[in-house]
Amino acid sequence: MLSKAAKNDIVKQYSEVFKANPSVVLVEYKGLTVTELEGLRSNLKDADTQLNVVKNTLLKIAAKDTTIEQLSDLLIGPTAIAVCESDPAAAAKVFVKTAKDMPSLVIKGGVVEGTVVGVDEITALSKLPSRQEMMAQLLGALSSPMSNLLGALTQMQTKLLYALEAVKDTKEQGKAESTEEVVVESKDQASAQTKEESKEETAVESKQETKAESAEEAAAEESKEENNTESTEEVKEESKEES
Repeated sequence: MLSKAAKNDIVKQYSEVFKANPSVVLVEYKGLTVTELEGLRSNLKDADTQLNVVKNTLLKIAAKDTTIEQLSDLLIGPTAIAVCESDPAAAAKVFVKTAKDMPSLVIKGGVVEGTVVGVDEITALSKLPSRQEMMAQLLGALSSPMSNLLGALTQMQTKLLYALEAVKDTKEQGKAESTEEVVVESKDQASAQTKEESKEETAVESKQETKAESAEEAAAEESKEENNTESTEEVKEESKEES
């Protein structure tokens, strides 16, 4: 068990790392053997990425007031953190390939250049050329005629645009679904409110009709009484005249 001093050192170390705004990927490693985990760590090291297993509570403390704090909800269960300071595309390639070969490895999400990303974005990032691949393509193009150089540059630009467009479409789809849910909910609320208002109007109209009927009945009754009174007085008057 770590001592308090050791925990403070880990928090301080990762706090400084997170403040430098690196690219970070969180994965669940449950089910991986020690050999498989070491192999993943070695492949990531070749991609200039460090993979470590750190207590979630310590990472949450270290991430406070940094971009990485947005990943706090993912810091549950057996989690390993990969910190990439140079080429996130290369790290993404390693994770995506390893996840296909070892289904026990689960990519949770991460932060790439200050932007929170999910599994789909990391997968899209893995399809981009790594920095070394781009340099190799560029050097190869430089040793070829100018037409080949332009073709290679255009191809790299096209790949980048396709990947960015895929990420954009994924985010817009999520926003559209959320908007549709809000619209449907608003319509339901408006319909319920309209029904309630209709009930209230019907009740008011019913009350008004009842009052009107009562007033008419009262007027009719009063008219009958007046007619009866007049008839009685006429009978009395006629009786007096006959006498």
